[in-house]
Amino acid sequence: MRKLFAVVLIAFSVSANERSYRSLQSGSATGGTPIHDHGIRGEGQIIAVLDTGLNINSCYFAEADNSPPPANTVDLSRRKVIAYDFLWDNPSAPNAYDNQGHGTHAAAAATGDRAPFGVHDFGDAIAPAAKLIVQDAGFIGGDNCAQRPGIGCPVNLTPILEQAYAQGARIHSNSWGDRQGVPAGFPAPTANYPQSARDVDAFVFTHPDMLVVFNTGNTSVTGLAPASSVSAPGCAKNTLQVGGTRDFGHEAEDDLLSSFSLVGPTLDGRIKPDLVGPAIVIAGDIELDGNPNTCDLTSQPGTSWASPTIAGAAALVRQYYTDGFYPSGVATPANAITPSAALLKATLIAAARPAPWRYNGVKTIAAQPVPSFEQGWGFPVLDDALYFPGDVSRMRVVESSLAQNEISSLRLNVRAGAPLKVVLVWTDPAGSQLVNDLDLRVTLPDGTTRGGSDHVNNVEAVALSPASGIYTIDVTATHLGIGPRQSYALVIIGDIAPPKRRIV
Repeated sequence: MRKLFAVVLIAFSVSANERSYRSLQSGSATGGTPIHDHGIRGEGQIIAVLDTGLNINSCYFAEADNSPPPANTVDLSRRKVIAYDFLWDNPSAPNAYDNQGHGTHAAAAATGDRAPFGVHDFGDAIAPAAKLIVQDAGFIGGDNCAQRPGIGCPVNLTPILEQAYAQGARIHSNSWGDRQGVPAGFPAPTANYPQSARDVDAFVFTHPDMLVVFNTGNTSVTGLAPASSVSAPGCAKNTLQVGGTRDFGHEAEDDLLSSFSLVGPTLDGRIKPDLVGPAIVIAGDIELDGNPNTCDLTSQPGTSWASPTIAGAAALVRQYYTDGFYPSGVATPANAITPSAALLKATLIAAARPAPWRYNGVKTIAAQPVPSFEQGWGFPVLDDALYFPGDVSRMRVVESSLAQNEISSLRLNVRAGAPLKVVLVWTDPAGSQLVNDLDLRVTLPDGTTRGGSDHVNNVEAVALSPASGIYTIDVTATHLGIGPRQSYALVIIGDIAPPKRRIV
């Protein structure tokens, strides 16, 4: 969604944008910034944004000497844009650097950072210290696929993902859908599994540390979107698909689902989106006042801004692991790990809070309980998952693999008083349905069980208000259609004592 609602903001003040970067850390638009306060602002992380390009002169991205970014190569010494990949135009073409504006606003929602750098300023993103790869696919009208000719029609994502990966990106943000050859003005297929979705799943399966983020897309029809309206390829199994919170007149309410956000399920019954994120975002934009070196920005609605914002949040989660914050909550180089996409996805889902309300274009109504086809698992609040000293809830992470019929069991001493959340995610081989089926089962101290019966999704979760006692968490390889083993990530959040033993 672009320019449905645009307001140029020219009055700047420190910490004026008290919305996305606060609500994603502490759960409140006026709350604290506990992740930034621990020195986690995206340092060492690289996000690729595939869109219409970038206004390289914007203060949110420009170098101190205003030098252009390297074209189709990488320069890690640059403070923000380390690579600018021309998938359509070339640097000398008219309006080569974003001829439409969508890409600039998306990139700014993920990584924008104006001087002074390293502190929050008006319009800065959730991950201001992350670096950026721009994959400029251009923009033209009349394209029957993504409206970005550099992506191809039919869509050809594999070489684009490979390029970003080779340049160092481990988070890839997308705010577009594949019309699959259907001209504008005619209904495009939704919630299905075209070749573009298969290609994304296949890529992530062979590059398991690359998190690929997509938005749901937006409806222009008054009222709630119809079922199974989410766009492809974002509804692929191994993506993190993001719907929207906030609405007109509710611009700071992340407990309210957007009326324009598209919904699941996929046609094979899977839960999509996976999460929701801020869908009215103040961020940098293309130049609007005739001076290309000013800090122009807009506030716009659309899930196009939810996905890069959550991609920025994912960069903070990734830094938590790569800087060795897990498990002690203190950066410890000896504890540094390279997280899989499944682990990042599981952590964000473990951090999610249900959004209790939904705006239907006229009034606020109750949202469906999570997990739902409206919001997936909810709105991630990073401090709910990431452990730091003094927190009551701790985090337990397992990354492992299973052979057919193998069971991994974890016994935990859990104390009452804090929610217990257990999230299992695995990167499934490409296929329109589940190929490798893992199952999660949690056995409570009284012998009752939760979970264990989902044979559709490659995300499974159990959330409880626990009684104190011993809980057994089983992950079972129920069926492997491809390969001798299936890797997985398991994230557990709660008031957890050290486990007495682990059975594999």
